[in-house]
Amino acid sequence: MAGFDRLQVLLSAAMGTVLVSYAMLVPAAAFVMATGGGGVSLDAAFAAAIPVWLAAHQIPLSLGGQPLSVLPLLPTGLVVVVASLGAGWAVKRLGCRFRADAGAVLASIAGAHAAVAVLGSALLPRAAAVDAAPWAAMVGGGLVAGVGAVIGVLRRCAVPADLLARIPSWVRPGLHAAAVVLLGLLLSGAVAVTVALAVGAPAVAAAYGGLAPGFWSGAGATLLALGYLPNAIVAGTSWVLGPGLAVGTGTTSIFATFPPAAPSSFPLLALLPSVTPPAWTLAVLLAPVGTGVLAGRVCRRVPSVTGRVPAAAVAVAVTALVIGLLCVLSGGRLAAGAFDPVSVPAGLAMASVLLLVGVPALLVAGVTRRGEPDEAEWADDTPTDAGDGDDPVVDVPRPRTVAELVAERERQAAEAAEAEAAAASEPVEVADVAEEAEDADEPVEPEEPPAEAAEQETDGNVVQFDRRRRRT
Repeated sequence: MAGFDRLQVLLSAAMGTVLVSYAMLVPAAAFVMATGGGGVSLDAAFAAAIPVWLAAHQIPLSLGGQPLSVLPLLPTGLVVVVASLGAGWAVKRLGCRFRADAGAVLASIAGAHAAVAVLGSALLPRAAAVDAAPWAAMVGGGLVAGVGAVIGVLRRCAVPADLLARIPSWVRPGLHAAAVVLLGLLLSGAVAVTVALAVGAPAVAAAYGGLAPGFWSGAGATLLALGYLPNAIVAGTSWVLGPGLAVGTGTTSIFATFPPAAPSSFPLLALLPSVTPPAWTLAVLLAPVGTGVLAGRVCRRVPSVTGRVPAAAVAVAVTALVIGLLCVLSGGRLAAGAFDPVSVPAGLAMASVLLLVGVPALLVAGVTRRGEPDEAEWADDTPTDAGDGDDPVVDVPRPRTVAELVAERERQAAEAAEAEAAAASEPVEVADVAEEAEDADEPVEPEEPPAEAAEQETDGNVVQFDRRRRRT
């Protein structure tokens, strides 16, 4: 592709992802403004979408001088998806060359979002009293869009074989096990939030009655709550793991609950329990233990016995890091109010993952069953060099599973038994045995020397060779 065409594709992907992600948030901002009771215009909707776009990139804001860093994760997920689709389209148009195209696509999309975020932080309307630090806008915009671009490039471009050869074979199963664990933990958190909604339905209804008594105002509050629903799921995951969460002066976990001074009028915060959970709620700790066992079983699919424990360690480490990151993004400052700050303890959640998920995963992955082959049986098939005159070495593939190894040993035992049976049933000829015995008893006549060797030269004299002396 020519240089100008390549530049056109990169610019289209960079600015296209910015415009599409911004355009997707304009209707949501206009709907919230309209349901809030005030009038809405096209200019006001576009202006209100700027801080929403910045919040979607996890850029901390300031409302009237008060910090606001508890930002919704649902718009962030939409931005990541848009950046991923744009990066995949761009790298496909450029030819899907990993070394030549991946870096350019990643830099263009991440750089465009970072630059527009800095520009948007300077264009925030003063009437809205919303502010954002330029350096935070640059970092947040580049990182969120960069994550989406990396996902899109990896989905479209195949990683070169020489780079894959440098990665140990147990890393990929470890990442697969980490994905399974994360899915199981987040699903457990979603179940916990659903149960809390069912149990705390009266409190949620009371919150709606105080915050948004009308239909349209209730619809706007529901849209805002849906934006924070991923945050609630992460908080539910922390509750399942044990650390729980803290809102203002109140804390809640499976071990104890200290409610805040006053109930919140926001529907999701109204789900916080006001009494200590019963003792049977400790059974929710079986969910992370079960995901650890499942991760260990996934890691047992690694052919090499010595590679299973490292695969489980990779799964646990990746899971702990992702859970810690989600906990950090789910909490933050809440405008210095009665429910500030919202804290989902990342350190305790990571420690709980290492304990409740890591120990079962390592135990299941590291235990070797009886009859399982040693590491020598799983060695790589490396043919040895044949010396000069030796027969060429045939590279016979070794079995890769226990079943194949057992079948190979049974086949070799059957072949050995057949060879022994054939050797035992073969008839021995008596004449051949007698002939071999006669050959063994017959004296060996010395060979006659050649004619040229009949003379020996000694000190220049020729001595005649005496045959009779030799016979005596």
